[in-house]
Amino acid sequence: MLEEFRQYIRSRRLTTPDDRLLVAVSGGIDSMTLLDLARRVFEGRLVAAHCNFTLRGEESDGDQQLVESYCRQYGIPLHTIRFDTETEARTHGESIQMAARRLRYEWFDTLCDQHGYTKIAIAHHADDSIETFFINLVRGTGLRGLTGISDRRGRIIRPLLFARRDDITAGISARRGRITRPLLSARRDDNTAYAARHAVPYREDSTNATLKYLRNRLRHDILPRFDSASNNRFARTMEENLLRLQQTQRFIDLQIARLRAAALDDHTIDLERLDPECLAFELHELLRPYGFASETVADLADLLLGHDADNDLTASGKRFEAPLWSAVVDRNRLLLVPRTVEPFRDEQIAADDPRIEWLTVGELPESLATPANVAYLSADALKFPLTLRLWQEGDWFIPLGMVGQKKVSDFLIDAKIPVTEKARQGVLLSGETIVWLVGRRIDDRYKVRQDAHRVIRITL
Repeated sequence: MLEEFRQYIRSRRLTTPDDRLLVAVSGGIDSMTLLDLARRVFEGRLVAAHCNFTLRGEESDGDQQLVESYCRQYGIPLHTIRFDTETEARTHGESIQMAARRLRYEWFDTLCDQHGYTKIAIAHHADDSIETFFINLVRGTGLRGLTGISDRRGRIIRPLLFARRDDITAGISARRGRITRPLLSARRDDNTAYAARHAVPYREDSTNATLKYLRNRLRHDILPRFDSASNNRFARTMEENLLRLQQTQRFIDLQIARLRAAALDDHTIDLERLDPECLAFELHELLRPYGFASETVADLADLLLGHDADNDLTASGKRFEAPLWSAVVDRNRLLLVPRTVEPFRDEQIAADDPRIEWLTVGELPESLATPANVAYLSADALKFPLTLRLWQEGDWFIPLGMVGQKKVSDFLIDAKIPVTEKARQGVLLSGETIVWLVGRRIDDRYKVRQDAHRVIRITL
């Protein structure tokens, strides 16, 4: 496996002789195997980084101690950090997994900037890529999300993507007295599995066994059934599928680049260059760098497909908004104009204001994801007229996903909002209660619940 590791890095050109490598190490078997391989290949050019997310008490501390011990043994420099992950998740309205991911990658980037590390090595392997395909299939991320895990993204590299889980772990579970049912059948004799053969120390994360998380349900239950039904050909078939999907995405990216060169000039899109049969998709790809939400692009495409640009001028002048850009229809052109965000003015918003759409729960879309300037609110407890004003010192609310109140000033600091944006931050109030920190987070007490009688969709 060591030679395959070298060859994969070389063939994929993941590193250069001048790179300094930061290896992310959790203490689990995959990352410890990556660290063991990397120390043999990048001797003197690597450091390790370990995040203690403090989610499993003594188990988390034990993971850190294992990594520290291994790094001392082999003279590998090590960075460690502790995160209050649960508080971070509540503060930002994220799941624990999303908060942990954000925290670790932000920290890795900071370490690289401070110390000059040029690559960040992550221990994802081929099984992780297959699981990611199915997770994204369930979530509906489109083709780009169905290409699995890339072996490079910016300075992040994944040099274990050539390997399967059994290449790393086969033979270990029996040795430790645990019974597992791996997703993939081993490609080699169990004795050649790297971690077993080299006695790589590691710790088992107890949460890996729970079926609470979608990835674990796929790993332990659903995907093994596919493997059994395909006579152990499933993994090989999925590898081939992912390769074809990756090639398809690269072809699409190339065609979009050509379309962008032909149709987009000085923030103006020539709509006549777009194919009506693929209009929504082409617009989505062209507008993606400008930050337009998928729902906004779909509405724009519906408008353009519903009129004749030569004879029907009703669409001209229609404006679609992203946080930093506006898209304005001008006959056969789409003009992209930077937005000048003005401070909110104090005003009263009546129940019949055109910016408010009244709905029932049954009329809501499947997803309540919206552009930043749109919010869904349970209207049962709202008192009209609503008040829109700039935030003030002493303002507080209960951010969505939290159980306790938080000062608006603290929320903006934690979200690292620039001073210039803070000065323009608006709040929407019902009576004296903040229901929406506009563009950022609604109040948890006004989120839409299944038993809500009335719901509003408000656009500011």
